[in-house]
Amino acid sequence: MARTPATRLPAVIPGGVSHAAAAPPLDAAERSALSRLRRWGTVGSLLLMVGSSSSYGAATPIPNPVDGVRILGVLSRVGPAALACSASGIGLLVLCWFLIGRLAVAGRPRRLSRRQLVHTLVMWTVPLLVTPPIFSRDVYSYLAVGRMMAAGHDPYASGPYDVLGDGDPYAHQVDARWQHTPTPYGPVFLLVARAVVAVSGDSVIAGVLLQRLVELAGVALVVWALPRLATRLGFDPVAALWLGALNPLVLLHLVAGAHNEALMIGLMLAGLLVALGCTRRLGTGTAAVLLGAVLISLAAAIKITALLALPFLAIALARRAGGRWADLFRQAARIGIPAVLAFAAATVLAGGGIGWIAGLGAPGSVQSFLSVSTSLGTGAGAIGLLLGLGDHTQAAIGVTQPLGTAAGLLLGVAVMWFSWRGRIEPVLGLGLAMGAVVLLGPVIQPWYLLWAVIPLAAATAQPRLRKAAVWLSVLFAVIIMPNGATIPVFTIVRAVAVAAAVAAVALFFLARGGLPRSRPPT
Repeated sequence: MARTPATRLPAVIPGGVSHAAAAPPLDAAERSALSRLRRWGTVGSLLLMVGSSSSYGAATPIPNPVDGVRILGVLSRVGPAALACSASGIGLLVLCWFLIGRLAVAGRPRRLSRRQLVHTLVMWTVPLLVTPPIFSRDVYSYLAVGRMMAAGHDPYASGPYDVLGDGDPYAHQVDARWQHTPTPYGPVFLLVARAVVAVSGDSVIAGVLLQRLVELAGVALVVWALPRLATRLGFDPVAALWLGALNPLVLLHLVAGAHNEALMIGLMLAGLLVALGCTRRLGTGTAAVLLGAVLISLAAAIKITALLALPFLAIALARRAGGRWADLFRQAARIGIPAVLAFAAATVLAGGGIGWIAGLGAPGSVQSFLSVSTSLGTGAGAIGLLLGLGDHTQAAIGVTQPLGTAAGLLLGVAVMWFSWRGRIEPVLGLGLAMGAVVLLGPVIQPWYLLWAVIPLAAATAQPRLRKAAVWLSVLFAVIIMPNGATIPVFTIVRAVAVAAAVAAVALFFLARGGLPRSRPPT
């Protein structure tokens, strides 16, 4: 049988921008515009920090520790004002991020540097490090799981409220939807949660801050790996950092919300970077591939979604090795064995077995209007009511959700095939497959979008894909309430009106000083 000639990935992907041709730095007017955008974005973070003192502006602990405190407790008694502060902060962050993107466009004659972009990220991040959890109460679930581990309970067998009781400081804070639900997270997550609770003790505030620092380490991994991976693939590292790391969803949900996606994505991205030979010290040898596979396995042991990176890594390595089926099988074994061993070691250390498999369906029990499959089921139920056929919403959702999940998985397999055939770069394929799984899955949370956006930021310069990622990020950044719960509609409308007015005022002053342009005259 004739052997297929070796196919190697090019050093610079067609359509990308080589990092070799570095753009000149910004001129004085552009540096001034960047400085103004940084300051207004920092004001947005500060407004979020101020608004988080109220149960309308954040998922504050119960009872709220600032109630009755002078000055700090003022907004805690005026929920609508706190919500307006938080909404205004979100609007300013999204606006300033969008405009800074004009200075990060690949191919621009003058472009901001990676250091300037990371400096901006730090400025906007610092005020969010000391807030209560924002947009979700999931952090309290993490801490309650750690408490269960510390007390010798199996978090895969029961919910935190069932075994810890209402008197426990952590179980009391968990969202009512998850108080009686076993955790769906993997063994590495259990070990991290137990370590955090071991340090924080009974202090909920200390536990939240420590968990946020853990997730901040994941964000740091993204900042470290993303531009290097983009450079390896032949794309602009600054444009990748702007879309993937400075993204409002990272600030709002991975930092302020302290979601474990931060550590999952950071480890997954670092694993891809190391295994593909993008680090000078490890090179491209066996040690690099083994370490990369282990890092991805640890990411999957936090949330199983990261496991999707392994087949795309095998495809990338196999194509580099020659592009034959034998190469694919060899590379799959090369990364699969250490990945399985690492996952098994984490499982033994955590001591929870594989009970997380049974808990994977728990997030799908919540109806998410952002999910295409759930919305179709809800719409079908509404049509049945209009036609007088009765309320069959749950039955319709029971059909559309599995179909959506199956469609997402089939699209992911199709993307793998096209990646293997050389039509799609494997890291880009990972982003596309993640996007299909997220958008067609039974439930979508705004931070889930980052599963797809961050790999796409490193692996494509296609305008349509990048524009879709930008506008979905903007939409998902403003669509959920800061406290992650239900707020009266009229209160939301007033807060949005205030936020729109604040954003308009900011845009007016920014325009007076001169807005940055994507294509300035040379």
